Amino acid sequence: MKNKKLVKFNVSPYLMILPVFILLAIFSFYPIGVSIVKSFFRWSGSFGNTGVNEFIFVDNYIALFKDGIFWQIWGNTLFFVVTGALVNLIFPFLCALLIFSIKSERESFRWRVAFVAPMVVPSMVIFLLWQFIYDVDIGVVNEVLTFFGLPKADLLGNPDSVKWAIRFMGFPWVGGTFLLIYIAGLSSIDNSLREAARIDGATPLRTIFAIDIPLSAAQFKMILTLSVIGEIQDFVKIQTITEGGPGYSSYVPGLFMYKTAFDANEYGKACSIGVTMLVVMLFVSFLINTFFKTEAND
Repeated sequence: MKNKKLVKFNVSPYLMILPVFILLAIFSFYPIGVSIVKSFFRWSGSFGNTGVNEFIFVDNYIALFKDGIFWQIWGNTLFFVVTGALVNLIFPFLCALLIFSIKSERESFRWRVAFVAPMVVPSMVIFLLWQFIYDVDIGVVNEVLTFFGLPKADLLGNPDSVKWAIRFMGFPWVGGTFLLIYIAGLSSIDNSLREAARIDGATPLRTIFAIDIPLSAAQFKMILTLSVIGEIQDFVKIQTITEGGPGYSSYVPGLFMYKTAFDANEYGKACSIGVTMLVVMLFVSFLINTFFKTEAND
């Protein structure tokens, strides 16, 4: 008989990651499961025998899809998703190219730190700062307009301009996380490819389109996915700046879910909004991974 090697099962690595899975189960998977179940209930948010907890099957979803506000907020979300994806795909990558082109390692490090440093500033501070910039009476934007003899503009109070004003927040749109992802992708490209292109007479612009962009496809796909998910989920800046107004011009699903739960006390309907957001994010992520292939998943 041939000697069979006994495979020794090492339980230590599994024990080390077990706490992570326990925390994920408690704080991620369990709330998702509860939300899915409670989306089929008329629910007041209480557990046990207290409060309203009536099974109504898909009535929450029917009421949701018949609500005109629901479709308007998804139209707003489509605007934020498209514009957010474009700025996150373009501007951090251009900045990463500039930093990566710096020959001095010390100088390159300084620029990376300069762009990443704002990440330590609380988001709420940035939102309030932009609210001040857009202020009708003392905001920087209207002070500039007045200086040039132009009339003041209520950018956040005008339905035609509020979404563009919100999108302009964060200019020049070079997020530290996305910038680092792009720099990591550019650094992973074999420099011999760039040298070969240079020897063949390729211009720097041609090298970017022929080498840097195609070989950074995995980073583009990751950032596209994160941008879409982030824009669908995000509502804090809108709640802080406009509260969804004027009217419903800047209303988004996350804010609709928040107000439905905590202002109207319709937690079951709020759960159905959350489940709808989850389904949309999963579907869009599936489309991105299906139609934007990279070598890693071909």
